[in-house]
Amino acid sequence: MILIHLLIGIIFGKIFGNYLSFILGSILPDIDHIYIIIKHKLYNLKKIINSIKYEKKFDIRYKTPLFHSILGLIIFSLIVSFFSRTGAIYFAIAYFIHLLIDLADIDEKNYLYPLKVKFKGFLPIWSKFEKILTIILILILLILYKIN
Repeated sequence: MILIHLLIGIIFGKIFGNYLSFILGSILPDIDHIYIIIKHKLYNLKKIINSIKYEKKFDIRYKTPLFHSILGLIIFSLIVSFFSRTGAIYFAIAYFIHLLIDLADIDEKNYLYPLKVKFKGFLPIWSKFEKILTIILILILLILYKIN
């Protein structure tokens, strides 16, 4: 859902006039994907896509506990608040929306880290629903830019 997160960040940035905070908050939780790709030496695009779609098969978890948790939201929002209080609020909203969207994914998440409580959604990665939602968000974005 990386594209969905980016699109939502751009849409909210357009609506509220703060692209940087919304886009960063929307995509920062997925920075852990880069760490996982390097750690597991997944330097081939096909391997990356397959390992994201089939985490269990590859024995990989892309959603690390800190970045995909309320604790991560708080820590990173506090860091952003040193630069801009309003930006931190927008950032936190975008980060929280990211976590909510990821809730639907079938892979495990540790939203209450450091507690051992796990959350698991019902949608496979790059499901039909995700594809439709991506198209809808692109259309919304196009409409928003046509209006202005």
